[in-house]
Amino acid sequence: MSTEATTPTRPVTLTKTTLPAMIVLGRREARRILRSPIFVGIVAIFLLQVGLGMALTRSWPDGLTRDALYDFIGFVLLLYAGILTYAAAHLVTSSARRTGAEPVMASSPVDARSRGAALCLGVVLGPGLVTVALTLLMALLGNSVTLDDGAAYSVAELVQLPVIIVGGGLFGVLTATWLRFPGSLPVGLVVLVMGTITVGSAPQNADAGRPWFAPYSSAVNWTDNTWTLTGSQAWHATYLVGLCLLAVCGVLLRERDDRHRWTLASAGVLALVALAGWAQL
Repeated sequence: MSTEATTPTRPVTLTKTTLPAMIVLGRREARRILRSPIFVGIVAIFLLQVGLGMALTRSWPDGLTRDALYDFIGFVLLLYAGILTYAAAHLVTSSARRTGAEPVMASSPVDARSRGAALCLGVVLGPGLVTVALTLLMALLGNSVTLDDGAAYSVAELVQLPVIIVGGGLFGVLTATWLRFPGSLPVGLVVLVMGTITVGSAPQNADAGRPWFAPYSSAVNWTDNTWTLTGSQAWHATYLVGLCLLAVCGVLLRERDDRHRWTLASAGVLALVALAGWAQL
C-alpha cells in the first residue's frame, strides 16, 4: 500500500483582515493602552494624594466643588492627558520590538499594516472614548459653570479635547512605527512639546495666526490672548482631526505593499489639513 502526497498548484494567499476582526484587534489594543503603567501609575498617585489629604485632615477636601471638578477635568485633558496617551501608545506599539517578539508577530495571519491600523483604532476606542465620556461630563457640569465673561464652552471647543488626546496617542504610534531604536519615546516627546512651544510662542495678535497651528485647544478661556477671538473654533477642530488622519496615514505608509494608494490618500488628507488650517484663521 502506497500513499501519494500532492502540493497545491496555486499559491495560497491569506485573505485581508475583515472589519469585525479589525474591531476585535482594536479593542484588544485599547485595553493594552489603558492598562499601561503610564495611566495606572498616574491614577494611583492621584488617588494616593487625595487619600492622604483626607486622612490627614479627616475631612472631605473643600476644593472639590462642581466648579473645581469642571476646571480640573479640562486642565488635565488639555495639558497632560495628550502627553500621557502619547507615552502609553508608544510603549504598546514598541512592545513587540523591545521584547523580541517581532518574528512571532510576522508569522501571524495578520499583516503589519493591519496591526498598525488596529493600534490606531485602539487609541480611538481606548483613550478616545474615555475622553469623550469626560468631555460629556464637563458639558453636563458646564450647565452652571461659566467663564469670567459669562460665556460657557462652545461645542466646537469641547470637541477638540478628545481629538487632542487621540492625536497624542496616534503620534505615539507613528513615532514608534518609524523610529525603531531605543530612546525614540523621549525623542518624540521633545518634538511634541518643543514644537508646541515654538508654534505657540509666536506674536499673539489678530494678525499672527501661527498659534492656531499648535496641536492643542486654543479655547478663549484657557488663554487671555486676543488672537483666539479672531479664528474659528470649528475649523480648528477640523484641522486637528486632519492631523490625526495624517498620523494614521503615516503609520500605514510604513509598509511597502500598496504604498502608492496610501500616498494618494495622504495627499488628499494633507489638502484637507491645509484647507482647514487656512479657514481657521
